[in-house]
Amino acid sequence: MAINKTSRNRLGYFSKTVFTANIFAVIALLCSYAASIVNPQQFWPIAFFGLGFLPILLINIGFVLYWLLRKKRYALLSLITILLGWNLLSQHINFKNSKDKIINKADSNLRVMSFNVLMLKKYNNPKDDFKEETLELINTVNPDIICFQEFYSRVKGTKQFTKTVKKEGDFEDYYFEPTSSNDYEGFGPAIFTKNPIINQGSIAKNAYGVNRIIYVDIKRDNDTLRIYNVHLRSFALQDEDKEFVQKSTSNLKVNDEESTRRVGRKLKQAFTNRMEQAKSLRSHMDECPHPYIVMGDFNDTPMSYSVNLIAKDMNNAFMEQGFGWGVTHFGLLPIFQIDYIFCDKSIKVDNYGIIKERLSDHYPIWADLTI
Repeated sequence: MAINKTSRNRLGYFSKTVFTANIFAVIALLCSYAASIVNPQQFWPIAFFGLGFLPILLINIGFVLYWLLRKKRYALLSLITILLGWNLLSQHINFKNSKDKIINKADSNLRVMSFNVLMLKKYNNPKDDFKEETLELINTVNPDIICFQEFYSRVKGTKQFTKTVKKEGDFEDYYFEPTSSNDYEGFGPAIFTKNPIINQGSIAKNAYGVNRIIYVDIKRDNDTLRIYNVHLRSFALQDEDKEFVQKSTSNLKVNDEESTRRVGRKLKQAFTNRMEQAKSLRSHMDECPHPYIVMGDFNDTPMSYSVNLIAKDMNNAFMEQGFGWGVTHFGLLPIFQIDYIFCDKSIKVDNYGIIKERLSDHYPIWADLTI
C-alpha cells in the first residue's frame, strides 16, 4: 500500500517540467516585488521584473489553476507567493469605490486633475489636434486645479492656448514653463488653478527636457497648498523601438539582437534617470512647509522604486478610492498604470476616477480631496 501511495504522489516527466517552470515563475514574481524597494542604480535588472509584474502574475495564476486540476498541494507554491504581494497588487486593482464616473463636486472638495496631452495632438493622428475636446473635458470635470504634461501653446499673439484654457476653464491663474520654445510657441508642463498662485518654480536638478517637475503654491482660504506637476523621464522609444517591442515572439529574428540591446539600454537609462528625479522630488517635498499634492505622468508602474519612493507616507488616490484595474496608458502596451495623484496624509481622498477617453495616449485622471 505504501509503495502504491508513493507511486501516486510521484510527479511524471511533464509535471516535473511544469513544476520547474513554476519555481522560475515564483522567483520572477518575488523579483517583481523587490523592484519596489531595490534601487536600480544598485541592481538595475530588477526594475525589468517590476515592469513585467502583470504578465508574471498571470503566469503564476495559470500555474495555480493547473495544479488545482492535477495535484492541489502544489498550487500553494504560486498561491502563497501571490498572497505575499497582496498589498502591491492592491496598487493595481481596487474596488473600494462603487463606480468609476465623474460626479458632481461638493463645495468643500478640491478637485484636481492630471492629463498628459501629448502636445495637444490626437493619438495616432498628428494632423488633428484636440484643443476643443480638451476644453470640453475641462468643463465636464470642472477641476479646481489641473496639471498638464506635454502642454503646447503659442507664447505670443492672440492664439495663446494658455489664455484660452484660463478663460474657458474659469481659472484664476496658471504657470506654464516651456522646456522648448522659440519666439512664437513652446511646449512643456503647465498648471492651471482657480486659486491665486503666490509662488512658483521648478526642480532643475535631474530635469530632462520635457521630463521635469514644476510646482506652484496656491492660496486657498487661509491655507497655502503646494502642487507638484511631475513628468518623470520617459523610455524615449522611437517608432522602430515600439514596433520591435510589439512584435510577437514568433516573429523575432536572430538579427533582432541589436534591437534588443538598443531597447535594453534605453530602458536601463530611463529607470536610473527616474530614480534620480524621484530622489530630487522627495528631498524637495521633505523641505516643503505646506501640505502638498503630487500628480502627473511618472512613466513607471506601481512596482517601481521611483514611484514608491515618491509615494512614501502619502495617500494614493487610486488606492483610496479607485475602481477596477488602474490602467492609465494605452499607447504601447495597454496594461500600465503610470499616472498618479498622491497627497499629504493630512489631505483626505473622497473620490477618484480615470476618464476612459482616447484623446492622448494617456487617460486623464481626477480626484476630489478634502484639505
